[in-house]
Amino acid sequence: MQSLTVSDNVDERPAGILPVAALCAVTGIASLIFAALLFGQLVPLSYGSALLPGGLEQSGPISFLVYGALTLGLAWGLWTRRGWARRLTLLLAVIGVVLAVPGVSSAVVDSRAAAIVREGLQIMVRVAVIYYLSQEPVRDWFSREAKSAAGLAAR
Repeated sequence: MQSLTVSDNVDERPAGILPVAALCAVTGIASLIFAALLFGQLVPLSYGSALLPGGLEQSGPISFLVYGALTLGLAWGLWTRRGWARRLTLLLAVIGVVLAVPGVSSAVVDSRAAAIVREGLQIMVRVAVIYYLSQEPVRDWFSREAKSAAGLAAR
């Protein structure tokens, strides 16, 4: 099992940042592609329910454009050690969990196994992201960037 601690090199990126940033990037690219397909009227809105939780896919292609741009920005921000990206990713993951709960509850009541698995997996991934980004070594890695930037600006 891999430790969450940051190595002796304080500038070394924690191992979990790559998968979280990659997940954000893949989600962003998929959302942008889906938005393009929607603008071309090649797919129905309901196909996007796996990308946007809580029925937000019904808002139209603009919601996929915004979500895609947001998650790509978060991927870049996480990779480049921006504290705002960590906080916004945490917020987006929490919102995603809250919006996914009614979907999984409805799927359980209606005995829709595929929807239970899909919504349940989304909840588990989001909770794992929240857990990882909340760990002290990861928080410290992001806060060291802010402190070192402030130190450079003071010179």
